[in-house]
Amino acid sequence: MSPEELTPPEDEEDKRLMSLVASGDDEALRLLVHRHHPRLVGYLRSEVGSQATAEELAMEVFIRLHRAASRWRPEAKLTTYLIHIAHNLVLNEWRRRGRKPTSALDSTPEPGDQRHDSARRVTELDEAFRKAVDLLPPEQKTAILLLVQQEMPYEEIAVAMDAPVSSVKTWIHRARTRLRELLKDYYGPA
Repeated sequence: MSPEELTPPEDEEDKRLMSLVASGDDEALRLLVHRHHPRLVGYLRSEVGSQATAEELAMEVFIRLHRAASRWRPEAKLTTYLIHIAHNLVLNEWRRRGRKPTSALDSTPEPGDQRHDSARRVTELDEAFRKAVDLLPPEQKTAILLLVQQEMPYEEIAVAMDAPVSSVKTWIHRARTRLRELLKDYYGPA
């Protein structure tokens, strides 16, 4: 099998669209935004703790992607490249704020909802997880979120974070260990 046959169709479509963006096709950029915006915002929201800030940063990612389209080379997946840009913007945001953000509940179940107790428990678990993730050092937090939320392999996380794969593996291992400690009251002992 040739490398092209091993490449998922989504990656090939991203390459095709990026080629069109580089030649000035705004419709191709719109399609890329449509394809990648939801997952990118999800990653950014987990990092900065705010939907509004995540949306702003996501738009900045796509602005930077557009500006760099003619220089982009498909050595890595486009999603990896987008996360790399997003990661750098998150670091800038943390520096701008002078600290890492704390997360808050974005939604709570409505009173009277038949699934209120179940939804409340899920919300509590989600909030506990977010708070635990926010306590991780920045490298561990980013690595574990890219692994869990973006389902990126170690190699792509390494590219996105501009770090060796061995460091990524260490950060993820330490993050999992720390999260188990922090969440043992919710999930029981490891």
